[in-house]
Amino acid sequence: MNLNRRSWALASLVVFGASAQATDLIGAWKAAQERDPELAAARVVVEQAATKKDQAHALWEPRIGAGATVGVGGQDSRTQGAESNGMRDMSFNTSVNVGALARANVTALKPWISPERDAQGQQLQLAAQMADVQWQQAQQALILRTAQRYLDVVAAEQSLSIVQRQQLAVNQAAAEITKRQRVGDASVMDVQEAQARVASVRAQVLNLENNLEMKRLAYRQLVGHAPTQLSTLKASTVVAPATLADANTWVMRAKQQSTTLQLMQLQQAIQSQEVKRIKAGHAMTVDWVAQAQHDLLSGQGKFGSASNQMTQYMVGLQLQAPLSTNGVLQARELEALKQIDKLRFDQEAVELVIESQVRDAWQNIHSAQVRLQALEQADKASKARLLATRNAHRTGARTTMEWLGADHDAAQAELAWLQLRIQTVMERLRLYAASSELGEAQLQEVNALLQ
Repeated sequence: MNLNRRSWALASLVVFGASAQATDLIGAWKAAQERDPELAAARVVVEQAATKKDQAHALWEPRIGAGATVGVGGQDSRTQGAESNGMRDMSFNTSVNVGALARANVTALKPWISPERDAQGQQLQLAAQMADVQWQQAQQALILRTAQRYLDVVAAEQSLSIVQRQQLAVNQAAAEITKRQRVGDASVMDVQEAQARVASVRAQVLNLENNLEMKRLAYRQLVGHAPTQLSTLKASTVVAPATLADANTWVMRAKQQSTTLQLMQLQQAIQSQEVKRIKAGHAMTVDWVAQAQHDLLSGQGKFGSASNQMTQYMVGLQLQAPLSTNGVLQARELEALKQIDKLRFDQEAVELVIESQVRDAWQNIHSAQVRLQALEQADKASKARLLATRNAHRTGARTTMEWLGADHDAAQAELAWLQLRIQTVMERLRLYAASSELGEAQLQEVNALLQ
């Protein structure tokens, strides 16, 4: 019995230890890849793109058709000036007023020259390229989304921990002030101020607890399991990169590599092919054609019973050229050209937005180390001020409001330092994302900062 109990206890510890293993950022990202619906949708788009390539190739493949007709029909045939068995200038008349008609035909057509098909094929190929770019964009978006939700949980947990420590300190201070008020060493106003601060911090803790639950929910929806023992940023970790290329270099890379701009350029290329396709509406087309047809008609006519059969076949070229378009194609072509102009201006507007995003992220990273040092010094100074104010309050040199205010300022300084560290880590990923360079290697860099 004791052995069984020990076995169950050991098994329970093993299961608990497996479920309580710390999850790093790479593990969360790989788990999200298996269940993220947005990435799955992008994967389906890529699979659809393969069919577009097949469609582009099939536009130039031969098309073969067969037809058959049965019914009731009639025919009058007159031939003059014919020759038969050495006799010339003969006439032949056949007639079927009502008879059984059977017709069979086979046609094969292979496009040879067709500007419209050429433009359609180019559009399909470009659409397939768009799917590849969208897949790359979806992968980068998932990396950024996973990192954001991961660090949101980390920030929410650490923020709650800081405010809970403040709450403990405020509760102890309120208890101490209440005790001192009973012996006449503190005023009723001191007690009221302490109680007000206790209520305020409690409300802040409740808000942070709610925020943490929502961040955990968002993480669980993306990754598929609850955030357990996430790796966090240690106070000694340097989050700002040691070297950083200048802002103009990052802007240039973003404009050259941005998936958003690539998609817009492909849209313009597709629209340009649409202009060509519309123009091809009044262009000549040439097809290779092979046809065979057999007709059989038998019945009663003017000359008695008759049976006519005819077989036709041909192999050659078929040329088609519209003679008039009534101005419709010209209007559609002008409309398509205006759409190209719109897409071009849209791209210029997006380039300005991307440049702003890149410069904003770069500036935040570039100045992060100095700002972090300033906030760290402010945090240390706030804690030193809090300790001095607490000691001075015990001697009556500082008021309760000053003590509690110093405690609040110390907590806010620590929160500001924590938030800037998290923000700096995310800015590094956003800078890579804006330049479409975000991948597993960049995620590994951030993961190495987490312990």
